[in-house]
Amino acid sequence: MSVLAALAMTVGVCLAVPQAAHAVSHISVTSTTVAAGDTFTISFNGTAGFAMTAAGENFYAGSSTLGGLPAFTTIDSCTGNTAPCTNFLTIGQRVPLGDLAEGQAFSGTLTLRVNPGTPSGSFVLRYQLYGGGGEATEDGPTITITDAPPPEADIAVAVTAHPQLGILVPHLTYTLAARNTGPAAITSATVTAALPPGASATNLSAGCTTSTGTVTCTYGPIADGAHATKSFRVPLHLLSLGPVTVTGTRSASAPTDPNAANDSSSATCNVISFILASCP
Repeated sequence: MSVLAALAMTVGVCLAVPQAAHAVSHISVTSTTVAAGDTFTISFNGTAGFAMTAAGENFYAGSSTLGGLPAFTTIDSCTGNTAPCTNFLTIGQRVPLGDLAEGQAFSGTLTLRVNPGTPSGSFVLRYQLYGGGGEATEDGPTITITDAPPPEADIAVAVTAHPQLGILVPHLTYTLAARNTGPAAITSATVTAALPPGASATNLSAGCTTSTGTVTCTYGPIADGAHATKSFRVPLHLLSLGPVTVTGTRSASAPTDPNAANDSSSATCNVISFILASCP
């Protein structure tokens, strides 16, 4: 018992014994699951339990295999600060609040971006109002970091045809178009065309090869919204007669194609003879 308390009991005076001042803050987050490369925002508010000089709300990563918070996150923005928000040593990040009077309310936000390439893991978001003393470090929510979803690029395949007739070298020209509908850029793609039985292919574009019954065309990079084309000829002969259908299908591409519904297309030419054909 303190001397002050003992003296109060001796003289019969009801005297409150001073207690350590305590600052109080509370936090919330926009999401507890964040993909690498994305952001999450911490909102905080509270009341200073005593006068504080150069106070700040500090944030740390507890129970983490990812290291200190500055090791895998970058400050994107903040509010409520009286100076630039900054890394606090190598272990945390701070929103400076300036001088706080006893009982003064404070609030703000800190938006952190998880560094691209951060491996999946989790951490306990810890927080503390500090400035020449302050509240103990508290545990907040557990935040889970997930691998960023892989990029996707949708290829829409289109096949068109037109005839080149005459006595010399009659043929049908088929064009395989690969259009990138995004959202990412295409780094490579392959479209395979199925030929009708007995048909052959000539005059292939660069990047195309043929074997019995097929033509395979490879494409290099295609930007989002752009397209690339390859073509080849199907020769006509004296006995050519009936429909000549070529079907082109995406057989490979990178990155992943999320939509299989537009991976194939066909074009049909109706051949009456080597001098008469139509391709609608």
